[in-house]
Amino acid sequence: MSIFNRKKKEPEAGAAKAPQPAEPDRAQQPAPSQPHRGFFSRKPKEETGNAEAPKQQPKPEGAVYTSQQAQPAQEAPAQNPEDAELQNLKQKIALSQQDLQSMVQKPNVPQQQQTYAREPKAFIPAYVPLKKPSGFKTYLEGIGAKKKGLETALRNQGIKTSLYEFVRNMFIAALSLGLVLGATLSILFNQLGLAMLQTVIFSVLIAVGSFYMAFQTFLNFPTRKSGGSAKSIERDILFAARDMIISLRSGMPLFNAITSISSGYGEASKEFAKIVEKVQLGTSLEDAIDQTVSESKSVSFRRIMLQAAVSIRAGADVVGALQSVIDQVSQERIIELRRYGQRLNAIAMFYMLFGIIMPSMGIAVVTILTTFIAIFTVNVTVLEFALVGIIFLQIVFLKMITSSRPVFTM
Repeated sequence: MSIFNRKKKEPEAGAAKAPQPAEPDRAQQPAPSQPHRGFFSRKPKEETGNAEAPKQQPKPEGAVYTSQQAQPAQEAPAQNPEDAELQNLKQKIALSQQDLQSMVQKPNVPQQQQTYAREPKAFIPAYVPLKKPSGFKTYLEGIGAKKKGLETALRNQGIKTSLYEFVRNMFIAALSLGLVLGATLSILFNQLGLAMLQTVIFSVLIAVGSFYMAFQTFLNFPTRKSGGSAKSIERDILFAARDMIISLRSGMPLFNAITSISSGYGEASKEFAKIVEKVQLGTSLEDAIDQTVSESKSVSFRRIMLQAAVSIRAGADVVGALQSVIDQVSQERIIELRRYGQRLNAIAMFYMLFGIIMPSMGIAVVTILTTFIAIFTVNVTVLEFALVGIIFLQIVFLKMITSSRPVFTM
């Protein structure tokens, strides 16, 4: 329906089918007061149609189209066009909502079917109880924990096994040694004619003692080897440091100077080679020095290289700082040599007294006294025990002298 048709005055119900008279002049006829229509009243009649609404019959030519179709007098009054358009629009909105819901629900159908088609997951307990370590493992771990510095010594010596595995392997090795030695001695005692009970007792005691001594020796081997390498470093570190000072004074960079002394100075060169290797792998020179110093057992090496790292970070003179540290280490070594000389005098005096004078003079005096007083008789057995004691005293004094000797040279 058009806007002009809505503004026309509706005819009376009785004259709906009669031909309409000619329209009077709109300028002379006053415009009827029409209520304000909303937005939907402006739409054309073709858009408000619906499939469910009854189709309008075509009108003959010459008929005037009004806002509503003329109905017979006996029928119900015609429906308001605005209400029909609102109803049709609501129906369209309802249909569009149904289409939208169907489009949203369609992809969920195969997902639900797939969800139901899945197999049930296996039950996984939230708490899995850990396996309790055995008593033997706890015992070996306790032994390893009591050995202070053993784990660090293993890492410094390049042994990649864990502390528990190392202690376990040493336990098995010591046990095997004790069993083999005990079995061998039991066969030997049996051949010598000893009684079975004595053979078993002696064999068990020797096997247990051998096992204990071997086990302790094997456990202390990495620590002793690490201490031996530290002594080897102390022996050559001063000469390597002096060579490095000469290279630096000639204008060579610090890294090139360290590279030049990474060979030719024994265990000390190996420590410098570690620094060179870490720098070549991408570590800075200061960090490489710090890492090597933290792993080294040599006191002199740590002092010299830490001073070099501090001088590099501070931007100070590296040559002057290293020279001062080397002079200080040299003075300390001179003092240590003087102390060793004083200790050596006392050790030599005790060695002459207990290792030479008392054994020789004692055997002579005892032999002479036994000829006058029959306390006991000096025979071959007594002389053999005296010889074993003298040899033991010689070994003890030699060990004392060797252990008190400084490991370095000037």
